[in-house]
Order: sequence, then C-alpha cells, then structure tokens
Amino acid sequence: MKFWVNVPVQVIGYTGDLGDNIDRVVEELAKLDACKSDLLDFSADSDATDDTAEFAVTVDAPSLEEALKVGLSCIRTAIHATGAATHGWDDSRGENDVVIYQVDTDESVEVRPLVSA
Repeated sequence: MKFWVNVPVQVIGYTGDLGDNIDRVVEELAKLDACKSDLLDFSADSDATDDTAEFAVTVDAPSLEEALKVGLSCIRTAIHATGAATHGWDDSRGENDVVIYQVDTDESVEVRPLVSA
C-alpha cells in the first residue's frame, strides 16, 4: 500500500540561504530514491521567514506504522548525509556549527494512505 509521510521541521544554525540547505537534503533523497524500492517519491518546501521546512515522501509499506518508520528513516538519513543533525529525533546533539532539523512535536508528523486508482 502507498502512504504519504509529511514531516515539518524547524531549521536551526544554518548559514547562507535556507533553500540551499534544503536542496542538499533533496539531493540526498534523490540518491535514496534511486536505491530504495520502498521510497517512491519525495518533495520539500521551505520558508525562510520562520526557518521552517517540510519534507514529504511517498512510501510503499504494509501498514501505517511501517510507512511512518520508513518515511522518517528516509528523511533522517538524507538529513544526516548532509552532515546535519536531527535534534529531538534521537539522542545526538548538534555542535554549534551543525545545521539542526528539529521536529516541533510528534503530532505535527502526518501519515496518510494514498488511494490507488
């Protein structure tokens, strides 16, 4: 079954343009997309006025719980591949010069099944 997983984040400690930082994560998602059969599609959006971004992935999974697990894993992997941290997603703490992507609350993560045509 196909699911859409959307993760809004606060981006802290970045330098330069927020969009450039998000583009690096998108490049890593593209690499994952090329080698992971359960990652079907991805997108990202950012807003520099409040230093937020949203990453969304479409995944193939047998259940909502597995879709959440796969979706979060893909997004976290892409973020970490850029050298950034995911404060609040795990026990790691970013250094002062590391970009940090932080989920505001667990309730903000959205997972929903996609209707098959």
